[in-house]
Amino acid sequence: MLINDPLNAAIVLSLLLVVTLSSISDVLTHRIPNIFLGPALLLALIIHSLLAGISGFLDCVLGLAIGLAMLFPLYFAGGTSAGDVKLLGVVGALLGANGALIAGVATYVSGGVLGVLFIAWRLIEPILLIQIAQLVRPTGTSPPPLIRTVPRDASRKAEIPYAPAIAFGSFYSLWHLGYLSKVIG
Repeated sequence: MLINDPLNAAIVLSLLLVVTLSSISDVLTHRIPNIFLGPALLLALIIHSLLAGISGFLDCVLGLAIGLAMLFPLYFAGGTSAGDVKLLGVVGALLGANGALIAGVATYVSGGVLGVLFIAWRLIEPILLIQIAQLVRPTGTSPPPLIRTVPRDASRKAEIPYAPAIAFGSFYSLWHLGYLSKVIG
C-alpha cells in the first residue's frame, strides 16, 4: 500500500518514534501519554488518505479498529492499560489492516515472552540479592540484613510495561511487510 518513498518513510519513522517514546515512558512511569499518540494517528490518517484516497483512509481506520480490538480482551481482564490499547490502535492506523494483524499477533507473542521473563526475574531476584550480599560481606562479620526488608509496593507486583511488547510487534510487522527495505533501499 505504501508506495511513495517520502510518505513511506514518514509512516515508518512515525511508527518507530511513537513506539520507542511510548516504551520508554511505559517502562519509566507506567504511562503512555496521549501527546505521543494523537499526532501519530493524525499523521496516519493524512498520509494514508494522500496515498490511496478513500480506500487508504478506510484501511487506516480499519487498522486502528483492529489494533484496538486486539488488546481489548487483555484490557478488560485487567492485564493491560488503556494506553497500551490506544498505542496498538495507533500502530494499526499507521500500518493499515494487514499490518495491524501482524503487529498484534507479534505483540501477543512478545508479551508472553516478556511475561515469562518477568516471572522468572521475580523468582530469581531474591536469591540473587542474597548471593550478592554474601559475596560483598567481609570475612568474619555477621551476615548483612536482607537488602530488601521493606515489602514490595503492591502496585508493582502486576505492572509489566506492555509498550515494549507492542514495539517489538511493530518492528516485526515493519520487517515482515518489507517497509524497512522500502525506506532503506
